[in-house]
Amino acid sequence: MKKPIDFENVKTILLFVSVVIMMAWFTVTVWGDLFHKDDETIRQEQEREARRLERLEMIKDMK
Repeated sequence: MKKPIDFENVKTILLFVSVVIMMAWFTVTVWGDLFHKDDETIRQEQEREARRLERLEMIKDMK
């Protein structure tokens, strides 16, 4: 005779698997947002850095 399936164990395993998948998905998303910049973001950062250097020069000239 076949042993009946314990659905509590099945539910626990499915919950664990789904949590692991969600954690992996979150990690991949955050990793992509932090370390893979598109061209527009790189351009904005370069412009921001150029303006910062200009302000630094203006402050030096005032002294």
